[in-house]
Amino acid sequence: MSARIPVFKTVLIGEGGVGKTSITLRYTENRFEDSMRMTVGANFASKKVTIGSTQMTIMLWDLGGQPRFHDVVQDYFKGSKFGIAVYDVNRLYTLERLEEWIHRLREVAPDCDLLIVGNKIDERTNDGGVALAEGIAFASKFGADCIEVSAKTGQGVNEIFETAARLLIKKYIQKV
Repeated sequence: MSARIPVFKTVLIGEGGVGKTSITLRYTENRFEDSMRMTVGANFASKKVTIGSTQMTIMLWDLGGQPRFHDVVQDYFKGSKFGIAVYDVNRLYTLERLEEWIHRLREVAPDCDLLIVGNKIDERTNDGGVALAEGIAFASKFGADCIEVSAKTGQGVNEIFETAARLLIKKYIQKV
C-alpha cells in the first residue's frame, strides 16, 4: 500500500488586479493571458510538487479581490495552511491593503504561514511604486518573507511555490 500524498490548501489573497490568477496560471499551466477576467468568488487549481524525496499537492484557492467579494472569500480561508499575499509593485495601495487581508486570513486560519509577493516587476517604472525593501519591511511585520515576481515573464513564480512547499514540509511533514 502506497503512502498518501498530503494536500495543502494554499490561498492567494490581495486586491483585485494584482495578478493572483496570472500567478496561478503561470505556475500550474505555464501560460499568461494579457486580458485576464476578474475572478468572481474563487478559482481552484492544484499541482503536485516534489521537494527532495517529499511529494505533496498544493491546492491553490485564487480568491477574488474586489471589495464586493470580501465577505464571501473569508469563508474560503478555513483550513488554509499557507497564504500567498500578492501586491502590485506599481501600486503602493495594494501593499497597504494587504494588512487587512492578512488580518482577515489569520482570524480564520491563525496558524497559516505567509509569503508576501510583489508582482508585475516587468512593468516597474522608476517613478513611484513599491521598492523591494518596502515589501521586505512590510513582510517582516508578519514574520514572512517577501519576493518579487512577474507572472507575465514567469520570473520568480516557481520560487513562490518552492518556498511554500519547503515551509509546509518543515511545519507539517518533518515533525522536528
